[in-house]
Amino acid sequence: MTEKTAKTTTNPASRSGFALPLSLFMLLTIALLVALLLDAALQELRASRGDLAAARAQAAASSALADFLSSRPDSALLSRPRGAVTSSLSVAGADTTLLSLQSLGGGLVRCVANAHSWSFGARADAATIAFVHVLPDSNGAPGALRFRRLPGWWWAQLP
Repeated sequence: MTEKTAKTTTNPASRSGFALPLSLFMLLTIALLVALLLDAALQELRASRGDLAAARAQAAASSALADFLSSRPDSALLSRPRGAVTSSLSVAGADTTLLSLQSLGGGLVRCVANAHSWSFGARADAATIAFVHVLPDSNGAPGALRFRRLPGWWWAQLP
């Protein structure tokens, strides 16, 4: 009987366990996975801030140009010499829009709207260009003018 008991009991110092190294390895693996996922989430947040700033800048440029084209043209546009440029600056919060009008002669006008927008530390720029013709308005009062778009690609986003 003493022989049986001697075989079943072993020295605890000679037997090594695997639970502690396995749990340490699993904790390290989970910590690495969490760190990688948090880094990916932070990169997505930065990218979305840039996309938001770009969308705001494009909207500001397009709306400034649309507002200008929906207004009534002034007869001063026709009296400007070829190549003359007039600019107007508009600031609304974190958005800045610069509208430039260049006379091309013969009633043709090149309109460029540049917009700069900041969103959570990310800056974006956008520009939109349009070519219009200033003509007398046949439906309006005598001497009234209107904008007419040129055929083809008369409105485009600039890269």
